[in-house]
Amino acid sequence: MKTFFKIEKKIFYLAIIIFFGSFLRGYNINFNDFWSDEMVSFYLSNPDNSFIESIKLIFKINLMVTFEVILKYFHLIFGYDIYVSRYLNLILSTLSILYFYKLIKNNSNNKIAILGILLLSLNIFHIRYAMELRSYTLSFLMVIVFLNLIFKQGQIRKKINFVRSLKIYTVSILMLFSHAFTILVPLSLNAFIFFKYIYKRNLEKSEWFIFITNIITSAIFLFIYIQNITHTPSWIPQLKSSFYTNYFFSNFFGSRLIGGVYLIVLIYLCSAFIKKIFKEMNINFFFLILIFLTYSITILYGYLLEPILIPRYIIFILIPVLFLISNLVFNIKSQILKFTILIILILPTFLNHFTENTFKQFYTKIYPSKPEIKKMFLYMKKMNLLNYSFLINDNNQLLLNNIDPYKNYSEKYSIKISQNFKYINYKNAKKLPENFWLIYITDVTNEKFKKPKQLEKYDVDDMKSFNHIEIYKIKKNET
Repeated sequence: MKTFFKIEKKIFYLAIIIFFGSFLRGYNINFNDFWSDEMVSFYLSNPDNSFIESIKLIFKINLMVTFEVILKYFHLIFGYDIYVSRYLNLILSTLSILYFYKLIKNNSNNKIAILGILLLSLNIFHIRYAMELRSYTLSFLMVIVFLNLIFKQGQIRKKINFVRSLKIYTVSILMLFSHAFTILVPLSLNAFIFFKYIYKRNLEKSEWFIFITNIITSAIFLFIYIQNITHTPSWIPQLKSSFYTNYFFSNFFGSRLIGGVYLIVLIYLCSAFIKKIFKEMNINFFFLILIFLTYSITILYGYLLEPILIPRYIIFILIPVLFLISNLVFNIKSQILKFTILIILILPTFLNHFTENTFKQFYTKIYPSKPEIKKMFLYMKKMNLLNYSFLINDNNQLLLNNIDPYKNYSEKYSIKISQNFKYINYKNAKKLPENFWLIYITDVTNEKFKKPKQLEKYDVDDMKSFNHIEIYKIKKNET
């Protein structure tokens, strides 16, 4: 009977945390409109396109194949609507919490797993990208699923049958095509296996299998990726000196103060138990390698070639950070110190939500942080001018000078406000109306608005800004 109640208690805690985490991610999920790259994902996942057409478009624009294909079939089942799309990421982020629990429990114990998923459920960075139509939540989940297939009781599984080996191949390919930076995971895993070989001078058959599998899948991905990549983001800044004081932890945990707490706790725990980590040569050691290689390779690449490192590209770094903190903190013998660390981790993380929209929305008015598309269309309707076009910056690499994602999203959105909105393309229209709106989305460019050459016979009559989006009233001049 006592065992039964213990199991029920574990399930209850697990259910409460997952429900709370899902609530934080799902409440007001469509409060913000789409960023430009969300419009791209929405465009690429159009269920009306054939599978081959979708794949061609994906390879042409962003190579986030796994996410865009899953989203395509999600739209096919639940409808191709701007208010439906983000619920996919809500599902993926909830599954991430569940699989993170499984990863920790299978390699540690239930108490540590409960702490781990509590910290993940409250994590502001994971919540933020669970509410966006981008591939980062999926790449986070795929990394966890991949690691669950590899590790058991802290070590690489000794027995890998045909079914599991097929799963590993499949998941690794899907993971790599969810985001290119996930290649750092199999690379780190091979480094971990190499260190084990140097240390023990012996490897299990399963470890050889994983090592070779990682080489094959990574080589396949790199070959396809290099053949199809058309550009690298030019807007990523070079790392500032302040980066080396927090390593994006201020982004990952919501503020410089809380990020600093997590970083200090992580460094302290790893330093305190470094001998134990090296001696056991288990998943904790692998996670140290993953953290080290993720930062060192991307930083070095940035200095030698061009900057590539921004926080969301390495969202999976939360996995080793939260795993190590949750696992190592329970190795502290002093109950006072252990309790103190748990309090300074959990309490500020929870209270920080009162300064974020997650809790702020319940006691004060919150404001959109993305282009206010709805507000823009309502204003255009109020001004009784329903013709519009988009200004595309020539340096806008994200959309490859393609207005289709903008057009697709705006048409789906505008119809909810008025059936009379009409999109026109000022670049190739045979005849333009006397007046129309020229929309300039600024979230992917630092360049200021400049009237295009095709509109030399038009004047800018009015301008209105709606948070990362500007609209210009274009009026034909009388001369």
